Amino acid sequence: MAAIIIKYRKKPAKIAGYEALLKRLPAYHPKKEQVEDLLKSTNAGFGGEERLDQLMKYFNPDYPYLIIQDYSISANIELQADTILLTQSCVILLEVKNISGRLRFTINPSTLHQTTASGVERGLKSPQVQMEMAKWKFEKLLKSLNISLPVHVFLVIAYPNQIVEDSPPGSVIWSADEVMIRLQNFKLPPKILSIDELHRFGQQLLSLYSEFDPFPLAPKNNIHPSEINIGVFCPECKSSKMNKVKRTWMCEKCGLTNPEAHHQAIHEWFMLIKPSITVAECKNFLALEYVSTARRILNNPLYKKVADNKTKKYYLDMQVDIHEK
Repeated sequence: MAAIIIKYRKKPAKIAGYEALLKRLPAYHPKKEQVEDLLKSTNAGFGGEERLDQLMKYFNPDYPYLIIQDYSISANIELQADTILLTQSCVILLEVKNISGRLRFTINPSTLHQTTASGVERGLKSPQVQMEMAKWKFEKLLKSLNISLPVHVFLVIAYPNQIVEDSPPGSVIWSADEVMIRLQNFKLPPKILSIDELHRFGQQLLSLYSEFDPFPLAPKNNIHPSEINIGVFCPECKSSKMNKVKRTWMCEKCGLTNPEAHHQAIHEWFMLIKPSITVAECKNFLALEYVSTARRILNNPLYKKVADNKTKKYYLDMQVDIHEK
């Protein structure tokens, strides 16, 4: 049976956001290291999830199933799951962790202790609590859909170099390498849904899906907009700024020209500052000489104009994915 994946995983949008924030923070900004850590942990988490996806490519159990990768509901219960396996008998949630070093779980209070290769110890949020909350929220969701399926949650350690020294009593922790075998041999409860009902259930979940919006990142990290460097950055040099010349932008370092370079800068405004921008804000953020240039730039199908009693604001057209690279 071929793998039936009804929703695939995408690169988290906040990776592009953290990269933009790092690029626009001054070299010695006090929050620079914190943002670097956030970017590193987000990349690591995504890498661990991708590794599980690769290992599950050959998943071929003798029971019908559907897979949903990276599921979230923003409204009401705010549910998030790395990987969901739907069967006629139950729902299986897989929570993937890619945290290097030695891992030790404690209770009272529930905490995950990480000891890095350099001997530094950190206390992290307990995956056990996260899993219990995910199970409770998913059971609540199933109840609202009038579906009576049991929910199982398993913690997955992405790489063999993550050494679990002590796990919580009664918990089940799998390595990513064994997940496929564990699931293929998983003893399912009696069937509750028909094949048609299973597929309808999968479509119901997709209809409820809403992508988690992590933006704007600056206020969420207590960074004032005035601390963020303005201007249009070169897509090649990354850290070098571009100057506005007739009908295009030119990098002051490598000489690259790009007539559309301002759009990336505006997208970074949305990721970092706030979800709307005015003509005046655009002029200042792009370091433009003329208001008319800013107005012309925003008069583009990429942006939706909304007028109130005082001023016109522009929003990103949500049908455009600005995070694709």
